[in-house]
Amino acid sequence: MTQQNAQLRQDQPIQIGSRHGYSIECDYASINAELQVPSHHPGGEWMLELWASDHRYQEGPLTGLKIAEVAVALPTPIGPYLHQVDARIPARLPPSGRAYSMVLALVRPAADGKTNVDAFANYAELQTFIAPHFAGQADYQMDGKEVVLTAAGIVNPRIEGNVSGTLSLELWAFPESGAPSEGRRLASAEIGSVSGQYWLQAVERRVAFSEPPVGRHRMAMLLCEWTVADGYFPRDRRDLASIYERLAPEPMVASLAPATSKVTTVGKASVASKVAIASKVSVAPSVAAVVAKPASTTSSLVSIQTASVDELAKVKGLNLKIANEIIKARPFASLEDLIRVPGIGKKAVELLKRFLTI
Repeated sequence: MTQQNAQLRQDQPIQIGSRHGYSIECDYASINAELQVPSHHPGGEWMLELWASDHRYQEGPLTGLKIAEVAVALPTPIGPYLHQVDARIPARLPPSGRAYSMVLALVRPAADGKTNVDAFANYAELQTFIAPHFAGQADYQMDGKEVVLTAAGIVNPRIEGNVSGTLSLELWAFPESGAPSEGRRLASAEIGSVSGQYWLQAVERRVAFSEPPVGRHRMAMLLCEWTVADGYFPRDRRDLASIYERLAPEPMVASLAPATSKVTTVGKASVASKVAIASKVSVAPSVAAVVAKPASTTSSLVSIQTASVDELAKVKGLNLKIANEIIKARPFASLEDLIRVPGIGKKAVELLKRFLTI
């Protein structure tokens, strides 16, 4: 009797069967697949992932954007086993207006933290994702401490009855010489939902404005949609020609000297960089940073609009984690608006009013 143990266990791969597919509806993806598990396969935990890429997948790491994923727990069967996957999960959709190659991949986490693609199935038909987008120009105009956000039109090209998530018109600043990931939201305004095949005309919102860090910034208007997977997610973008420059404050030497400002006007943006007033007759270079910190309307209160992470973290009732969340949620219309910051409830807002200001 000859013993045969070749290709009985993990050396026989799991395969994606002939029946598999996906569909996209709003911000949900439906995935179905038959996974063919060979006899005596050790089983374990896998992920079935749907990807959108610029090219058809062949081998190596998956590239592009992972649209959705489903956790798959496979048993150790005595004989050949057919595992059925049928799931509807939140999806992360890529920017609209382009055609993508789609691939369904069975992925297994490796010990080194990386992932291995055990099986995959490419789809012949390219996928174009449609989402709400700008129609015409989008721009902004400064008006004191507020900003007016405008869009000539906003369209929802999805089928009739397919209502968008809540839409948000947002103004962002990106460092002129920095990475795109270093952008900061300066203002935002919710504009509600739009039904499929409908559009809004002449959108205009006046909202609070939060200045970017010191330096030169490229400005952009973003149209974002509320999604189950990622909250507000960008759907369209208009890069603006104007450059926004915020000058560094200059420390004052004389005590009680009046505050002055420097204004840089580029395009439609007027930026005032206020100079802090020194509290002593002379200022040593080592304390210049203290003198240059943003001043609040009341010396004993900390501004939720301009204070740094460290300044916010020192406020009674706050910590470093919540301070970071406050900065992410800027700008604020009022102190009551702090209720939308994770970790801050109604009672906390009332207590924090003794230490904070807009």
